Order: sequence, then C-alpha cells, then structure tokens
Amino acid sequence: MGAKTMNMILAIAVAVFMLHGTDAAEYTVGDDLGWTIPPGGAATYASWAAEHSLVVYDILVFNFAVGEQDLAMVTKEDFDACNTAEPLVVFQKPGKFKFVGESTYYLTCTFAGHCAKGQKIALYFASSGGSPSPSPAASQSQSQSADDAAAVKFVSKKEYGFKKLMPVTMKSL
Repeated sequence: MGAKTMNMILAIAVAVFMLHGTDAAEYTVGDDLGWTIPPGGAATYASWAAEHSLVVYDILVFNFAVGEQDLAMVTKEDFDACNTAEPLVVFQKPGKFKFVGESTYYLTCTFAGHCAKGQKIALYFASSGGSPSPSPAASQSQSQSADDAAAVKFVSKKEYGFKKLMPVTMKSL
C-alpha cells in the first residue's frame, strides 16, 4: 500500500475511535432535589446512583444552598459510620465535578445529622475505555483562573494506605 492509503486508513481509524463513546455525560445528583437531606432517606440517593451507569470523565453537578449544605469526600469506613470528623476534602460551594479515575467515591455532608438522615451517596465510576478529547468549551474553561476551577487529588489514608490517588477535577458553578 502507498503512503497516501496508509495515512487515509489511519485517519479513518482515529476518527472512528474519537467518535466512539468519548463524550462525557453530565448529571445533576438528586435531579430536581439537588444535594440536600432527601425526604426518602438514604434510599433516595442510593436509588439515584443505581439508575446511572457512571463512567470515568462523566461530570456530576452538586447543587446546594451555601451555608446549609456542603459536600465532603470520605473513606468507605467513615461513609458507613456517617463519621465526618476527618473528611478527605470538603467543598463549601456547589460545583461540577469530573471524575477522572475508576473507583468508588463516597460523598456526604458534614453538617450535623445530615449523613444519618440520608445525605450521602456512594458512586462507582467504571473505565470509559478511552479518554475523551477536550471540546473547545472545555479547553476554554481550563484556561480560566484558579478561582473558577481547581484540580484536587484525594488520598484515602485509611482505605488505601496513602498509595491510591483518586483524582477529581472540580469547577465551581
């Protein structure tokens, strides 16, 4: 085969790969309810998580009232016990989160009694089979100031012995 034919085949293969399932989906956690104490208890968010097949690079939106809720990532043990004394990280403002690592993430609220009343969710992100290509809008948002976007890497000290990094990119609304 000639060089032009090989280049054409390569270009088609790259185009097919790029089009095959690389777009990240965006979901609002809790849908219209948002991130708050759910009226149905813990089953509300467990049901929401079960209805969504999340993959790496999907974006989750957490909507909540500043000062009335927050969002904390915790270890599985702390999640199960509703212990929010030592969260891995806490976000005080609503935001969009892009999960870029295959793992289960345990999220809750640190306000007294909120976790026990069901404001917690365990989310599993499966491998996406490839990384999405950045869209022009994504490239533009990545160049914004640190006030608008921050990259955070989480290390679970209990579950992973400081070895497993769980990277998440968060952009404030």
